Amino acid sequence: MKQFFLACLAALTLGACGTNPTTTAPAASGASGSLQVTDAWTRPAGMGGMGDMGGEQPTTEGGMAGAQPTAAAMEGMDMGGMGNGAAYMTIRGGSEADRLIRAESDVAEVIELHTVENDGGVMKMRPVEGIDVPAGGEVQLAPGGFHVMLINLKRELKPGDTVALTLQFEKAGAVSVEASVREQ
Repeated sequence: MKQFFLACLAALTLGACGTNPTTTAPAASGASGSLQVTDAWTRPAGMGGMGDMGGEQPTTEGGMAGAQPTAAAMEGMDMGGMGNGAAYMTIRGGSEADRLIRAESDVAEVIELHTVENDGGVMKMRPVEGIDVPAGGEVQLAPGGFHVMLINLKRELKPGDTVALTLQFEKAGAVSVEASVREQ
């Protein structure tokens, strides 16, 4: 039974590894004006609990497949509700390195920064404390890698909708972003 559960969890997590369309959303600038966020998007998600989470699974303690969600993720979670989702984007650094340290939105009960890693052939998702943005470089938040995890959605995400996010950076400060909800 445990192997079956782990196989199901891995299959659902691998669903997050689709391709990222190349459509560009308007850029948002941080307080310093040097950091840019483009192509912010999320997948549609709706009623259905565990079976309809936009390809993402709940946060797992220590990134272990099949482990229990963290206390932060469990607070207010209703697995029969709207489910979970994830937001993706491209962040381009300015003249100095920066770090994304958190994200906020009223669309979900809990918002966390996550990554997905291959551990011996098993895809495992885990929370991260921050996402480094290199000076003059860029970091992709994309399916199968870094993303903003939207845990326990408060509303259905439909194609054509937008999700307001506030990204908090160590140096650039707060950056407001509108993520478009779109099909793959």
